[in-house]
Amino acid sequence: MYLVSSEERRELLSDAAKEFSRTKFEKLDGVLGVLMVGSASLDYADSLADIDLEVVATESVYGKTREICGSQEYHGLDVCWEWVTLKELKDALKGWKEDIDLWVYAKSTILYDPKHAVKRVLSKYRQYPKTIWLAKLFAYFYHATAYAPYDSGKAIQRGDYVTAQLYLNQAMECYTALIFILNGSFVPYRKWRLKELERLAYKPQDYEECVRKVLTVKDWSKAEFEAKQDLVNKLITVLSKELSEAGVPEKKLKDPWKYKVAYTPRV
Repeated sequence: MYLVSSEERRELLSDAAKEFSRTKFEKLDGVLGVLMVGSASLDYADSLADIDLEVVATESVYGKTREICGSQEYHGLDVCWEWVTLKELKDALKGWKEDIDLWVYAKSTILYDPKHAVKRVLSKYRQYPKTIWLAKLFAYFYHATAYAPYDSGKAIQRGDYVTAQLYLNQAMECYTALIFILNGSFVPYRKWRLKELERLAYKPQDYEECVRKVLTVKDWSKAEFEAKQDLVNKLITVLSKELSEAGVPEKKLKDPWKYKVAYTPRV
């Protein structure tokens, strides 16, 4: 059996998406653009990848469709699409709040955009402004350290190791996202996060091994969870140095709970 490479698979999906877009959407009045998002726009498109589209339409067309999304098999491929207005696209990116949405759109492929309306929106969100970047660094650090070692530590003291593990899981999500932000990158959605981690210029030494150890539970003992807390504390020491060099005030890194954060990251 011949197995195509991810690059060949991506090209196959891209060609099918373009053809489907032309026949299904581009002739409709009020369609402003079509974006291909998800795995089909990445280097990880495999045999399980389908085609995900966002159809950007005017308010009038959006109202007439009477549906939010749709799906169809096309030449043996599953095609899923979601209707959005240009305002909804702008709102998803506005204020640089949703890091995962920023990543999705940064990695998207424009299939149709006759008046460049979609391109004009996306071109404004290529890289974090410095003030927003610093605010995000602190926000992720604030929430990560709150989950672990603080909340996880309290749970360990109570002997509630299941709750401690849940907090540790949340913490590692935030620490991993923080590393992407440190690199000036948007945060990938969970499915491809560890793959994208391999491409970063900076990450703490043996970080993937650290994640594995923190997320793995062997005997649910106090000693095991105290060892995980030690790993988290060492990670904080390393990341605090990087954050300080990036420009986050050391006083905020020392006592993050004393300061307010603008939002809770969605990871």
